[in-house]
Amino acid sequence: MPAETPDMSADILADPGSFRDPVNCVYEIRAESPGKKRVLRGVNQLALDNFKKLSQQEFFRKLEKNGSVVATRILDCEEPDAAAILRMGWSGVLEHDAVQVITYPYEWTFSMLKDAALLQLHILEKSLENGWILKDASPYNIQFVGSRPIFIDLPSFEPWIEGEPWVGYRQFCAIFLTPLLLRAHLGIDHLSILRSNLDGIPATEAIKYFRGLTRLGKGVLSHIVLPARVENMIASKERDAAPAKKRTARKQSFAMIVGLVQSLTRLVLKLRSDIEHTDWSHYDQTHSYVGNEFEAKKAFVEKYASEKKRNLIWDIGCNTGTFSKICSPHCNFVVSLDGDHDAVEQLYNREKANRGSNLTPMVMNLTNISPGQGWAGTERKALDKRTSPDLVLCLALIHHIRLTANIPNVLFLKWLRSLDSDVVLEFVTREDEMVVKLLMNKKEQYEDYDLPEFIENCDCFFNIEDRVLLKNGKRVIFFLTPK
Repeated sequence: MPAETPDMSADILADPGSFRDPVNCVYEIRAESPGKKRVLRGVNQLALDNFKKLSQQEFFRKLEKNGSVVATRILDCEEPDAAAILRMGWSGVLEHDAVQVITYPYEWTFSMLKDAALLQLHILEKSLENGWILKDASPYNIQFVGSRPIFIDLPSFEPWIEGEPWVGYRQFCAIFLTPLLLRAHLGIDHLSILRSNLDGIPATEAIKYFRGLTRLGKGVLSHIVLPARVENMIASKERDAAPAKKRTARKQSFAMIVGLVQSLTRLVLKLRSDIEHTDWSHYDQTHSYVGNEFEAKKAFVEKYASEKKRNLIWDIGCNTGTFSKICSPHCNFVVSLDGDHDAVEQLYNREKANRGSNLTPMVMNLTNISPGQGWAGTERKALDKRTSPDLVLCLALIHHIRLTANIPNVLFLKWLRSLDSDVVLEFVTREDEMVVKLLMNKKEQYEDYDLPEFIENCDCFFNIEDRVLLKNGKRVIFFLTPK
């Protein structure tokens, strides 16, 4: 991989997560206008030649046209940004349509991970039918445009050499299939496992979750139990002072690989994860508003979401997305965040039917947002380093932040101010039944949780531009602008 050189423009930033494949590197071009970023990819001669051949293939053009693969073109060598990247030693520069909202597999619901897996398998099968293959099977090669998965790693395509196996199979199982099996068969939260294991769960670890009859669940025996036994057997023969042995992969016919891909597709299609009822998964029916109060809240949100065209709106604590949908027509993109998997799952399953959706759901513990991870803590960026919102919604959230997670109001407001965006925030007073319920069995240690002190804290970071009383004064909704 060519190194960055001193004449590299300060406006051209190498993606810190793009270094594992030496044939290419992704660069982001800074833009003055929000939402106008440019994504370029430097490639070596082999990857450039492959893309030139690939882009002429009818199957690839169809994948690109239907939105399965990111639209990509080769840049002219004289183009200023391309020329700067070429000076770093690359042989060519590709430009991709920019994906504005970057998400990671440990932020995806079960159905999001499932749909990404099915896309990976679909592209692989179409590639094989036309003499190509995907050399890896990482979900980090897939992003979501709104609520639609799209494949973004074009150098993954390589001509298939007859007899060569699908080397991405183990990776597919570790990061796609095993997390799906854990949730479908055992009800285990796949998100925390993926967040702590960025390369997924190898079969030798995955088998520890499955005991007794659970090993007979769909896909477990074939893709976890047997591979784990093989890997353990190999490890036992090579441990300690035993000499390492060169292992050569078995040759696989076209029919064998396609058969494997098709069987995996059938398996993934059959996997299910039941949605359990929670307070948040049925929010549209269980919120504590009555009469016109809920309409007043929605009107306040729409007023400030629509006052100007915004690029990106965050809805923190989105539940099933009622207010995300209100914001959707008034901005380019909405990121809908909630820690309740099943609430976000419902939102995603509803939105994915809308091909033009600009709403991207994410599952995230709001008191422990996704941090910087991977190599040097930058390979996978923290949430607030990936996107810069113009407006943040925090509706009926702060009492959970303060009273459940024990995070002082002033710290939460300070973090909100660091986003440098407008904020619509709903404060739930002590008189509200939801706060009464939260405090019922807790020792009183929340003297700072009252409306006057909240307003005083707010004034340290924001201008209070507007406020409206809701539920007979039990709640107050504010529109705040950063100081």
